[in-house]
Amino acid sequence: MADPALMRIGLNIVRLQSTRGLLMVNEKRVFTPPGTDELLTGWLIHSHKARDRHDEAARRYAKGQYALGIPSLIVSTVVGTSVFAALSSKEVPPLWVGLLSILAAVLAALQTFMDFGGRSDKHRNAAVKYKSSIRLLEESIVRQKQGTVLTKDEVATIRTTLDSLEETAPVVMPKIHDNIEKRYQHMKYVSEAIGLYSK
Repeated sequence: MADPALMRIGLNIVRLQSTRGLLMVNEKRVFTPPGTDELLTGWLIHSHKARDRHDEAARRYAKGQYALGIPSLIVSTVVGTSVFAALSSKEVPPLWVGLLSILAAVLAALQTFMDFGGRSDKHRNAAVKYKSSIRLLEESIVRQKQGTVLTKDEVATIRTTLDSLEETAPVVMPKIHDNIEKRYQHMKYVSEAIGLYSK
């Protein structure tokens, strides 16, 4: 009779093989560049992805700022006007005014706590810095293709710049990160600028 533990291991292997397509989606890939050209190209792709992630995050947080800010402004205005009208007529404000004032306070607290505007600005700044690194990498790649060999110090400077960006950039939500990764799986790379606009 076969050992139950070995049977479970065999069954798990069969399950892994049957879900291989699912595992391929989640597999991690590691890029080992054989030379400076490939290294710079890898950094360029990474910078493009990072810029897109932060740009997308900035846009989403800006939408969130308006989604919370506009209702908060409207509710606060209605409450303020109603209270002012009630005070001028010396009547007790209706119950709905009190409920709306609680809603206005909650919306204002959420808006302050979530800080969508500040988060949007941080991601926008990170996107701008990554765009700057993209230009630096593109220039370096062009120099390499024209025969200028980059020194180790120049490559180290680029690496330090990218490392600094990674350290200071805000964290991107996993959903945004995954969406950008999916977008880049089907990316077509072109060697001429006109290729960006023609099929």
